[in-house]
Amino acid sequence: MPRQYPPHFLRDMVNRMLAGESVLSLVQETSVPEHTLHRWKRQALIDVGPADGVDSAEGAELREAKKRIKALEKELQLVKDASELFDAQAVVPPKDGRPLPKD
Repeated sequence: MPRQYPPHFLRDMVNRMLAGESVLSLVQETSVPEHTLHRWKRQALIDVGPADGVDSAEGAELREAKKRIKALEKELQLVKDASELFDAQAVVPPKDGRPLPKD
């Protein structure tokens, strides 16, 4: 499981990188992995506009939409399975109009 950093820490690191502080100096100071700092910086540049990509808000919406779609697909599969069970147990009256025998 990836390590979770407090939002204020992330904001501070991004602000320092955008202000010109080097990623390597922050790695040495904080022990945050270099690739994590680069990812944070890249996302910050996307969010403020100079870089192309999906901004943080849109990314969060997409993640939530994908979760919802997955849940709905599971629910639909349950309904399909239940429908097949009920269809298999359905009693169909004869075509000639005779009543069904009583149990």
